[in-house]
Amino acid sequence: MRPLRPSRHMRRLPPLNALRSFEAAGRLNSLTLAADALNVTQSAVAQQIRALESFLGQKLFERDGRSVRLTVRGRHYWTDVTACLGRLAEATEQMLDSTTHLPIRVNASTSFTHAWLLPQLADFRTHHPDIDVELIATPDQHVAHIDETSDVVIRRYTPELRRQGFTSKPWLRSEAVAVCAPDHPGLADVRTPADLLRAPLLHYAGLPQGWQYWFHCAQVSVGETLRGTIFDEFLLVLRAASSGHGICLAPRAVIQDDLDRGRLVALFDDTVRLEGPPYHCLYRTDDDARLTTFIDWLMNRPHAMHRPAESA
Repeated sequence: MRPLRPSRHMRRLPPLNALRSFEAAGRLNSLTLAADALNVTQSAVAQQIRALESFLGQKLFERDGRSVRLTVRGRHYWTDVTACLGRLAEATEQMLDSTTHLPIRVNASTSFTHAWLLPQLADFRTHHPDIDVELIATPDQHVAHIDETSDVVIRRYTPELRRQGFTSKPWLRSEAVAVCAPDHPGLADVRTPADLLRAPLLHYAGLPQGWQYWFHCAQVSVGETLRGTIFDEFLLVLRAASSGHGICLAPRAVIQDDLDRGRLVALFDDTVRLEGPPYHCLYRTDDDARLTTFIDWLMNRPHAMHRPAESA
């Protein structure tokens, strides 16, 4: 009897390790970070990606100095591969012993994870030490993609947030304020919103008209474009501001820890505020008591939109 051969479709599948290396490198835009995430060497990741490109006969990445960026066709393939790996991981988890202790997987942008989730998570661990949380930080430019294996997804609202089997709730206000470092050069000369026209402004590429809207709310006339440094990651905007390189707009709720610790100071606190789309909390709809506990904790954080009123 001849041995069974894999189906034609199975024979055309690339190795799983190559797909995992490709997914990590595409998500992190870095072979080094992908290697760290997979606990392998950078050369191993590079070799897996070269093997995958050879298998497909397609170039998947453009090299840009120390970073890598997906090609147009590579990005389409990355989206499909990520979804398939997510479904495979979910199917595998469902087959595991029901007593396996799995963490709650929380997906948010890199900037939001660093500025809000990490400082706040200490409180959750204090009150719920028996519940583990896994943070999945997604680069700002990839926030439109949602990892289907996540239990909780935090994003600013977009219609694409709707997912079957998930509940979506408006959660965190994103009222933006102008902030800078407490020792920012020239801070003493800033007395009115119009004074910021002479200050170094920091811009976030994800909110290209942010400063124009802010000046409009402040009743200050500006041109169509404003000078300043532009960053594609909001975390870099915050780091530049806290290092004294300029003034930026940031959601008060997100940077409250920086304000409380004095790393940033808010300008015109009671004068000019810019209300943006709220952050939504998208979470899996099931009977997991651990997940319910985490969602209840989120909904009771400071600045939460539906936080119950505190008793006198």
